Amino acid sequence: MKAGKTNDSQNSLESLKAKASELLAIDRHHLLMKMPFIGSLIMRLELVPVLDCRLDTAATDGDNIYVDIEFYSKLNPEERQFVIAHEAWHCALLHFARRQNRDHQLFNCAADLEIHFILTREGLKAPFVLPHNPEWNGLSAEEIYTLLPSWKNDNGQESKNIRNVRGEGGFDRHLDNDNKNNDVIVNNGKGIDPDYLPGIKPGAAERCRERLTSAVQQYERTHGTLPDGVNMIVKKVLEPKINWRELLSQFVTSCYGGSRQWLPPSRRHVWQGLYMQSSRESRLNAVVAVDTSGSTVEELPCFFGELGGLLNSFGSYQLTVIQCDAEVQKVDVFDDMTPLLPDYEWFAKGGGGTDFRPVFDYVEEKLKLTPNLLIYLTDGFGSYPEHAPAYPMLWMVTSGGQISVPWGMQCPFEIDKEN
Repeated sequence: MKAGKTNDSQNSLESLKAKASELLAIDRHHLLMKMPFIGSLIMRLELVPVLDCRLDTAATDGDNIYVDIEFYSKLNPEERQFVIAHEAWHCALLHFARRQNRDHQLFNCAADLEIHFILTREGLKAPFVLPHNPEWNGLSAEEIYTLLPSWKNDNGQESKNIRNVRGEGGFDRHLDNDNKNNDVIVNNGKGIDPDYLPGIKPGAAERCRERLTSAVQQYERTHGTLPDGVNMIVKKVLEPKINWRELLSQFVTSCYGGSRQWLPPSRRHVWQGLYMQSSRESRLNAVVAVDTSGSTVEELPCFFGELGGLLNSFGSYQLTVIQCDAEVQKVDVFDDMTPLLPDYEWFAKGGGGTDFRPVFDYVEEKLKLTPNLLIYLTDGFGSYPEHAPAYPMLWMVTSGGQISVPWGMQCPFEIDKEN
């Protein structure tokens, strides 16, 4: 009898998920017609209906949009469209990479409000609205974040009351790179849904940028130039005018899935109603290549000082540093037991012509490694592989340099005179 009840419950859940999937498909289609750009972006994301004790509204990990079945089914069509458009904008704006060390709940609210203003300008209606100051319209999440602690609403209440909205603070469930906030149990009487796997996957930021670029190109082919407001927002993401330190931090934290990653619940036990989820410790495995043929040598202390401090904040990591001109000249390895210290003295090897290809060959053939990320510090002049590697890639281009590599992220590396 117990097994029969469990099977009935499972069939009922699958039926609810099927109905929610139909709604999601309909809402995505309407958004594609009504708002072609964001609709095109949503077409590139997986829509996953779930019933899970860790989620009571919606969430995204940069690759999937998760919606709570009960929450979503109670909304009218316009509100449902707002929800999935809201999650798609989280992906487009890379909020999961931009939070960094800021207060989790407060930045959640700031990010949600940044999107709220975007979607209300598009005429979509939100299911509920966070307390806010209308004058924040047009500000970034980082700018709103600095204003929240000192803001009081019309009743004179401190902005910390924003945290009480939906329990966790914010419109939806915000997934993180470190995963420490992703297993919070919501008091909603639900179990663990094996389809809900919270946590940012390695390379999520790069995939989000690729989808964003693809959505822009599709829109421009069929509709012409993006509307001014949307174009300005997208340009800030694809052509960031931010300090290289911040972009480096965003890249590393977004490529690394976190110190703990949830594994899928065992399907062997799901039929019994037992969702035994486990976790595993992961180690950040990074490779940095240094082009020793050009002007990069004198800038190594500043670059590695920043990177070393960043890596040491992750806990468990291994950093392989490859010096290369036309061929690999020297390889150093650091980890959390023998860390890269800020005062480490660098002695550059090489100085001939530049060829990027030996580094990628070395990683694949000698190290037999698929790293979480590879960063190449270079002036950009040299031969590069025809195809992109199977891991996230960042080119740090020194002052006066340029690079024509058609893949990977690029970041101008310019050191202030004070540094």
